[in-house]
Amino acid sequence: MLIFKQKWNGLFFEKVMLKSLGLRLQLDHLNGVCSLPQPSFNNNFVVIDIDGIHQVAIDYCGCQQSLPKTVQLLRAKLFPSTVIDPKTAATFHVLETFQMLSFMSKVSAFKFYQALARRTDNTGTSAPPVSLNVQFLT
Repeated sequence: MLIFKQKWNGLFFEKVMLKSLGLRLQLDHLNGVCSLPQPSFNNNFVVIDIDGIHQVAIDYCGCQQSLPKTVQLLRAKLFPSTVIDPKTAATFHVLETFQMLSFMSKVSAFKFYQALARRTDNTGTSAPPVSLNVQFLT
C-alpha cells in the first residue's frame, strides 16, 4: 500500500506525497538497483490504490534484456491503464476490491473512483491526481 505521510511545516502537520520526499520505485530489477533506470513518462506516474490516488516516481529497468514497461508494471502487481507509455496504473488489490463490490453491491466504476478520491482528500479542496472523463463511466 502506498500511504501518505505527514510533515511538520512549522505550524501544523500536512499531508505529503512520498514522491515529494524522494521515494522512487524501481521496477523489474532483481537486486533493486538498475544501472540504466528509465523514469516514467514526464517523470509523473499515478497509482490508484485502495487507500487513495497517489503520485509516485517510477523507474523502469532500461537494461538491454529488460521487459516491456507494461510487463514490468504487471510484475509489480500494477495494472497499467494503457499499453503504450502508461501514466496511470491500478494495484491488483484495488481491482479485486472493485470487482467484489461491483458483484455484491452493484457499485459503478464512477462511484468507486469518487470514494477513492475522497480517501485521498476528503476536504474537496483539491482535485485528485487523476482526472476522469465522466461520459465513459456512466
